[in-house]
Amino acid sequence: MAKLMAMPELAATRVVVRVPATTANMGPGYDSLGMAVDLWNELEVEVASRFSMIIEGEGADVLPRDGTNLVVRGIMTALEFAGKISTDQMDMLPAVSIVCRNGIPFGSGLGSSSAGVVSGLMAGLVLSGKTLRVEEKEELLQLAGKLEGHTDNVAPCIYGGMQLGYSVYGTWTTARVPLPAEMQCVIFTPDTPMATSEARALLKPQVSRDDAIFNVSRTALLILALTTGRTEQLPLATQDRLHQPARATLLPALTPVLEAATAAGARGAFLSGAGSSIMALTFGAKGEVVVQDDAERCDKQVAEAMRQAGATHGVSGRLFISAPTMVGARVVSSDASPIATETPLNVRYKSTRDVSNTEVGFEHVVMTGLAPDGGLFVPTAIPQVSNEQLAAWRSLTFPELATEVLSLYVCPTEIPRPALAALLHRSYATFSNRHVTPLVELSEADDIALLEQFHGPTCAFKDVALQFVGNLFEYFLQRRNATLSAEEDPHTITIMGATSGDTGSAAIAGLRGKKNVEVFILHPKGRVAPVQAAQMTTVLDANVHNVAVSGAFDDCQTIVKSCFNDPTFRARHHLAAVNSINWARILAQIVYYFYAYFRWLDLKPSARTIGDEVTFCVPTGNFGNALAGFYAREMGLPAQRLVVATNVNDILHRFFSSSDYTSRSVVPSLAPAMDIVIPSNFERYLYHLTGNDPAAVTEHMRKIKATGVLDLGADLHAKTAAVFASAKATDDDIRAIIAHYKAQHRYVVCPHTAAGLHAARLLRPQLGSIIAFATAHPGKFGDATAAQDDPKDADLPPAVPPQLKGILDRKTRCASLPNDLAAVQKFVDATLGAKNECESGPASTATPSPAAWAGVAVASFAVGVAATIALGKRTGLL
Repeated sequence: MAKLMAMPELAATRVVVRVPATTANMGPGYDSLGMAVDLWNELEVEVASRFSMIIEGEGADVLPRDGTNLVVRGIMTALEFAGKISTDQMDMLPAVSIVCRNGIPFGSGLGSSSAGVVSGLMAGLVLSGKTLRVEEKEELLQLAGKLEGHTDNVAPCIYGGMQLGYSVYGTWTTARVPLPAEMQCVIFTPDTPMATSEARALLKPQVSRDDAIFNVSRTALLILALTTGRTEQLPLATQDRLHQPARATLLPALTPVLEAATAAGARGAFLSGAGSSIMALTFGAKGEVVVQDDAERCDKQVAEAMRQAGATHGVSGRLFISAPTMVGARVVSSDASPIATETPLNVRYKSTRDVSNTEVGFEHVVMTGLAPDGGLFVPTAIPQVSNEQLAAWRSLTFPELATEVLSLYVCPTEIPRPALAALLHRSYATFSNRHVTPLVELSEADDIALLEQFHGPTCAFKDVALQFVGNLFEYFLQRRNATLSAEEDPHTITIMGATSGDTGSAAIAGLRGKKNVEVFILHPKGRVAPVQAAQMTTVLDANVHNVAVSGAFDDCQTIVKSCFNDPTFRARHHLAAVNSINWARILAQIVYYFYAYFRWLDLKPSARTIGDEVTFCVPTGNFGNALAGFYAREMGLPAQRLVVATNVNDILHRFFSSSDYTSRSVVPSLAPAMDIVIPSNFERYLYHLTGNDPAAVTEHMRKIKATGVLDLGADLHAKTAAVFASAKATDDDIRAIIAHYKAQHRYVVCPHTAAGLHAARLLRPQLGSIIAFATAHPGKFGDATAAQDDPKDADLPPAVPPQLKGILDRKTRCASLPNDLAAVQKFVDATLGAKNECESGPASTATPSPAAWAGVAVASFAVGVAATIALGKRTGLL
């Protein structure tokens, strides 16, 4: 019997870890492709006086409860790697209490071995306080791969999603493969397990060139089909000649079950890993599959067909209908300090203009958006983060870091920490890059790193906040409605927002199809890029209403604010905001400043340490993105300066450089999302600049509205120089930067990113190392980036994401209205009035009454020339 090992001094004494199931190979991608599936094991480890191990659920009757268990081996490997124990102690039993709660079928080809290894390693690392490098080294992947042997299971277990594992000079690394959101996994797990060693023994030591080429081409086709959404190619793409034919001798039902699945409607089917589970891929139309009508999906039919095919060949088993999970292994809880951030028990907010200092909670702030007095909500205190806390945060994933940062601003009595963590993990599972906002260094000589913020559903930085805000609205509404009786009307909200391009599409992506939510997005007609407009107007969900206003973005924003400042209209429709006037937008954006800083440290780990300062360069129009950086800096982020980069609409540059805050007319530019001359978030900064004085803010805002001028005086303006610098980019500057990065770095940037890079290159000699923000994917601005004009530039990174391909050819719906508050309000009244009448009519009424449609027609006509709804192929903006 192994000797007991007393535990050394550790950073934590208890930790809980969750890890997902995984499928490997995906058919042709032998030992290279894998995908995480929404089935989980949970591991709880606590330091004790002796060794004990409890196994609940899957594998409880066969798994060992000693040092040979992969969980124990993972824990000991992590402790040895962290220098807490010696190599001689590796065969001893640690003095810990271990509880394994297993939901992943054992010995079934669903990654139970990888789950054991990864959970043990993560638990051991947290106990030891050891952090690991991710960029370039992927140290956790190396450790797990060495123990388990196969990165096709290990990589998705660690990172979630679908992962392509490959070796670079003997070091394993991974790349995430984007998956269609509507994909489901139907899993048939035979009752008889299949040993991996037995399944591998059947494989040939050599394969023919034809078979190798067949699998390589099928693997490429599989990745292409998933990333482009061409799922009709999956039946071909999941074919295999290397391992499934041999393993069919151990599982005679394999081929009949695969054929039955595809015949019943599956797009592809394959043996999961070494078996014995068989997985089929199915797809719905779009959206959240859990609430979709069974008649529109084939999951259950496929599952039943697989069961019947197995039974016909004498094989019984269990069925799981699950989905890929973008969330990999994660720490659920730990008593480590200071990783477990202490959450304030009474986080409160107040308006920038409220001289009575009335305080409200986070839910009120989110659901209200704009304060009743016209001010913006701000926290009553900005939490402080120490260097020790920064060091503890450094190794966290983006969703984990978001949980730590946001928990400082959200009282746990309003959103319990586990619920907040779940909301954030769900929000960022929609991103195509596991870093959410990865940092890239195009040239070390420039000392300018680029934070790519365009890996979300609509390819712009707004996704980082609005995916979360959409889920936040849904969370609060569900909670409010859960207490109502069947006779009571549910709580509803009407989202009103203005967009200069990216906010609208990101808000729509986060809110489309959500129950009890209506969305009205105003954009300036003809003044957003065609792709930006299409991202909004091609969304035909019944709760989404796009409005093109004859005017500039500032006109749209003024109309939205006026709607919020109209108490009757606001109350009638329960208005809520998605623009950055909503504090939740700013709060979510604080996170990527911290994440970018940690990745900047990782670029030169031997030369940079926590506390070293870096400058952030932010293209901005409405000042929300830059304001998030201000809050991060005030919290303790080592940011030397924040560079505000503007286009020719340069009110912010003029203010920070020369104290000139004078309103001017909007000038259309190559960077349309920054064509703003009334930056609404500036009021929040003004509040802090004036010493949190609501009376001073109220007076300043009154003067700005009356005269278009802000005069702070020399002393107050001088304070801004310690925090902010600024620069302006003309259209010629933007073109020059785009051309430079294409020619010198073989990389395409969007016009807004180009404005930021122009400022960064201009100011770097004075400000040193800079992180510049790439705020949108260049594919949204084809005319400005013009990469398609030169055939050799067509494949320059970043690659055009599948959601942008062909978007200009899709059907659209949009109302065209004049720049008039009354016209917009009448349109909202008419649209919602018609929907309410239709929904509240007798159950026997199959269609809306003629009176209802007549009401819409009359009200729409009363809007004047305004309410023309265009539904059809794109022509111009609409």
